[in-house]
Amino acid sequence: MSKDGLKREMGLFSAVCVLVGTVIGSGIFTTPGQIAATAGSFGPNMLAWVIAGTSAILCALVYAELSPAMPKAGGSYVYIDEAFGHGASFVYGWSSILGNFLAVIAMMATAFASNFAVLFSGLNLSVTGQRMVSTALIIILSLVNIRGVKNGAMVQNIFTIAKISVLVSVIVGGILALRPENFTTTVTETVQWESSFAAAVPALNAFGGYYVLSYMSGEIKNPKKNLPLATIIGMGVVIIINMLLTIACVGSVGFANLAGSATPVSAAAEVAFGKVGATLITLGATISIFGAANGSMLSMPRVAYAMADNDMMFPVFAKLHPKYKTPYITIIIYGVIAIFFVWTGSFMTLLMMSTFVGCLSEVAVCLSLFILRKKQPNMERPFKMWGYPITAILATLITFVLVCCVSPEQILSGSFLMLTSIPAYMIFRIISKKKRGSKIESPMDSSL
Repeated sequence: MSKDGLKREMGLFSAVCVLVGTVIGSGIFTTPGQIAATAGSFGPNMLAWVIAGTSAILCALVYAELSPAMPKAGGSYVYIDEAFGHGASFVYGWSSILGNFLAVIAMMATAFASNFAVLFSGLNLSVTGQRMVSTALIIILSLVNIRGVKNGAMVQNIFTIAKISVLVSVIVGGILALRPENFTTTVTETVQWESSFAAAVPALNAFGGYYVLSYMSGEIKNPKKNLPLATIIGMGVVIIINMLLTIACVGSVGFANLAGSATPVSAAAEVAFGKVGATLITLGATISIFGAANGSMLSMPRVAYAMADNDMMFPVFAKLHPKYKTPYITIIIYGVIAIFFVWTGSFMTLLMMSTFVGCLSEVAVCLSLFILRKKQPNMERPFKMWGYPITAILATLITFVLVCCVSPEQILSGSFLMLTSIPAYMIFRIISKKKRGSKIESPMDSSL
């Protein structure tokens, strides 16, 4: 049992499966085409993956140090709170919950239903029918994760193994069907190595989710050992799969055909396995999205739980199930709101608003590493970031570059989302004062 009342039931293997299963979502089936189109030729394309993979590892290593040092539920919220104070952490938590976590679950449920409709085309599912499938998925995942992190982890293990099996099948089939001349085709007249950096941005997005284990720090066994180990192993698996899949796609389909394709992995599977390949990929995408959705439902409610445990969210969010010791009220609320988003379709607007917040919070987490090294030099750190401070500086610069890539519209909408946290912060500070009898901090204090 962790200090915050949660059960430590997740071992190393399950932790790796949660990370891999959450990071590898539906994007892996479409991203290779987008990256190839931006890179222009095979060399810059692979360099883009190397740059993105290295960047993702650097950012993940920040979490590998912070997570076991502060093995509490909430992840980024906890680190920002320790480094910058309640104001900054509240802005992160409030904005992430409203604009990202709930919308992501709704988006994944919608994507799952779309693939389900293709896989079982004989059902002729209407839009309403697909929304019912999305609703059923959210209800099932909510119930599974309410009944204990062990159950949620078991489901994650099964679906992560299944999705990796599908991807490995495509990789092996694509490599067996590859032709050397396919690597020489290009979409530009000359090899432009500088394009690797532009292509690395969407490639880095393919590694989003490397921080997911930090949300569940309070439920992982032996966190001081398993958190950094699972992060490093999991990211290694994700990087290897992405790069091998790209090689298989290029080798079997040809770089020029791959570039800009909306279904690059499906095309590679069809070359390797014939028409059954398309069905295999649809099945793989469905399994992959299910696993990513379960990973999100398993981890994301822990931020609201951590905020409530810190008296910065409604107390009901901190309630644990008397038997399973999971934040069941939070999971139920997440599920209900996600279902609402599915039926209204409003999650896309929220996701656009949260992009800027998400990128900015990653900068804040990286800066937290520097601040806490200075602020709490005697803190026990079972894992210290390799190559500090150079690697930490690089990770911070990488996250800052991502902020610079956000569109003006996303910056404006994200700023509006963060501004809504100010009145909410005032309310929860009053609630906290009444509960603790402490002095109210100004909502515009230095931590903001």
